[in-house]
Amino acid sequence: MKFKINKGFIVQKVGDKSTIFDGEESALYTFNRTGSVIFDKLKLDWDKEKIVNYLAKLYLIAKQAAENDFDEFTDELIKSKIIKKA
Repeated sequence: MKFKINKGFIVQKVGDKSTIFDGEESALYTFNRTGSVIFDKLKLDWDKEKIVNYLAKLYLIAKQAAENDFDEFTDELIKSKIIKKA
């Protein structure tokens, strides 16, 4: 499954965190390191499976735990209209 990042957001990387500003809603979102990794890979057009495998290896966690983290994070991004399913 792939996702598409919606236009109109200002993205800035600060250290290992990312911030996104939504000018239309006047909202600022800050992602922790894991969220930033997921978002960076979505920007590179990686699919869900590739990102989940990457997270599992990066953090030395079970694939199911990585998939749960991915699903929770992308669900929040969809609710915030930052991404949509492609």
